[in-house]
Amino acid sequence: MQKKYEFVAHDWVLAGARRLFRIRAVRDFGDVRRGDLGGYIESEAHLSHDGNCWVYDVAQVYGPGAAVRGNARVRGQAWVLGCVEDDAIVDDLVIVAQGARIGDREIWLYNEIARAAQPERQLRAVRAHCQGTALRCAGQTL
Repeated sequence: MQKKYEFVAHDWVLAGARRLFRIRAVRDFGDVRRGDLGGYIESEAHLSHDGNCWVYDVAQVYGPGAAVRGNARVRGQAWVLGCVEDDAIVDDLVIVAQGARIGDREIWLYNEIARAAQPERQLRAVRAHCQGTALRCAGQTL
């Protein structure tokens, strides 16, 4: 595994009692170029070195269970305490709460809050993905 970012030691913020460090790209990947500054993460466990995932702007990723991986992008002033993966995009003032998962090709914008249990939103996403195909669960058409 080739590393794609490093911590900028003198550039950090506090999120409660947690110290988050700004990241800087050490190689080109996706739309990120070597030397580009990213957002803030607590540790390498929070942003994968694989794929094209990246934390941009002043977005923050921290806490137990927080992860950005795959080709996911976290931008703006978003806070991620859950998981953002695959080709998902989290932007603006979105908060991804601990235990929540944003994945596939989901896009979350503005000031939404993703909580651990979002059954209706997930069902809407499945309906949209299937584009009118009748979905059945426990004998009921969804």
